[in-house]
Amino acid sequence: MGTIIYSEDSNFDADVVIVGCGCAGGILSRELSDAGLHVIALERGPNITSEEYSMDELKFPIRNKVLWGPQDEPRYTWRPNAETEAERVVTGWSGWGPGGDHLHWGAQSWRFQPATFKAKTVFGQVENGAMIDWPITYEDLEPYYQRFEERIGISGDHTKDPNHPPRSGSYPMPPTVPGFATRHFVKAAEALGYKPFPVPGAINSIDYDGRFACGYCGFCQGFGCTVEAKGDVGLTEIRKARINPNFELRTKCRVFEVTVDDNGNAKGVKYLDENKQVVHVTGKMVIIAANYLESTHLMLISKSPQFPNGIANNHGQVGRYFHMRDITQLIGLFKEPMNAFIGPTPRWAVNHFADDNFSPKEYGEDFVMGGNITGADPYGLAGQPIEFSEAPTPVGVPNWGPAYRDFISKAFTHHYTTRIYMTEPPQKDKFIDLDPEVIDSDGIPVPRVTFDWHPQTTKQHAFLRKRAYEILEEAGAEKIWGGELGEPWILNSHSGGSTRMGNNPDESVVNRYCQTHEVSNLFVVGSSCFPTIGAYNPAETVGALAYWVAEFIKKEVGKGEVKA
Repeated sequence: MGTIIYSEDSNFDADVVIVGCGCAGGILSRELSDAGLHVIALERGPNITSEEYSMDELKFPIRNKVLWGPQDEPRYTWRPNAETEAERVVTGWSGWGPGGDHLHWGAQSWRFQPATFKAKTVFGQVENGAMIDWPITYEDLEPYYQRFEERIGISGDHTKDPNHPPRSGSYPMPPTVPGFATRHFVKAAEALGYKPFPVPGAINSIDYDGRFACGYCGFCQGFGCTVEAKGDVGLTEIRKARINPNFELRTKCRVFEVTVDDNGNAKGVKYLDENKQVVHVTGKMVIIAANYLESTHLMLISKSPQFPNGIANNHGQVGRYFHMRDITQLIGLFKEPMNAFIGPTPRWAVNHFADDNFSPKEYGEDFVMGGNITGADPYGLAGQPIEFSEAPTPVGVPNWGPAYRDFISKAFTHHYTTRIYMTEPPQKDKFIDLDPEVIDSDGIPVPRVTFDWHPQTTKQHAFLRKRAYEILEEAGAEKIWGGELGEPWILNSHSGGSTRMGNNPDESVVNRYCQTHEVSNLFVVGSSCFPTIGAYNPAETVGALAYWVAEFIKKEVGKGEVKA
């Protein structure tokens, strides 16, 4: 545990400056301001309220309005390896406003398995791999998983999950009621010997904490919930933090530098306000809690004489070991109507092949880790009709003309998917740095992502796709198609590694409390700190980690009194 060192200068704007007010930043904002600390949180997006939400597919997931940032702005470039020039410039921002990615998340709320925290010990090392054990355990985070589930509001039933890790309490709400398509999927999975169970979700199955129960409209992932039945930190932690007089949330702030004093301690941050004026806000402590890509980017561009390669990067670890996992959907077409678009996004899962729940060797396979399979999901995010028009078509069906019209008019209501969530090991030569040529509209170099799937991924994908195919086949699908391995340049929010946790400064950026090894009053909290990502969605672990870090900070500063 590293002691937090502060400057003796008491002329600070705040005790704590938090960059990013999404899942991690929102939780830290409430926890630290509740403890009596003066917190200023900076959010790049605008202030967003539930009154701006609607069930408008064109406005939200298609045109990316309200919940997303500018879609014509370069966000990052991509190349498959360090010997290749950047092949793509990718535009568009996500997580735009207080709540971040939680504003439009699908609300799946999983705990990581204990094996994920001991990845190298359990799974060993892969070729070109950079697997390490986390410096914390599942047992360390368990109380904070429980706190997340109670604060955000998670519905589920862990007794139906045959591989659920030990827990100190039940979910605060029972699971939502499965629709016809989900019950159809469950019957097929059970016929194959699996034990499907309801995916834990941040969806109110009953009225909870002053918010209404779900109305089963189906507008979940990609949308803000019009009745606030979908839990997110914007509605829970940030809303309650705003009650504290010592909490200030500033929106439309583009942070571009973490500043340091002559001793190399974090002094504050500089940001561009909505009028493009530079503002320097100072704090005794700085916490970077943005999306994994933006957190890494900010550290790399925060250069100074003390840190010429970016703040807390004198060991050259910022940006290293980037990894993400593929998510793909295998589509089944059925004779009877399924109407899979109705109901909340989290459905039911088969996690027999996730993490260390099975041995690939028993199936003649040599990949490590595994993946998760859910059903019965509609194609796309929330699975509304415009999105479905972007789905691939089966062999023999054109993607235009009268035949396509006839196909899609049936397929939209008669399909569901088995969604595959894979696991990607971190690699030595996959990383994030600054692109030497591409800049954004503020004149700042954009991050460059050097990443491609590990060689084992093709094997893992083929294995899981076969299992997902068998479920649809057992369910009686007339046609089964899709489910191909995704393009490695299409990043999702299930990524990590680029500011990873560890005990050794020569192979990690932050310690077990997400405190940077090189700057004692600088923290980085989010999925970028994950040494590995398992078969389960990472959002709840981001939240649990934020509670864990907040607890450490509160103890270090003496029950909320920061000593300058």
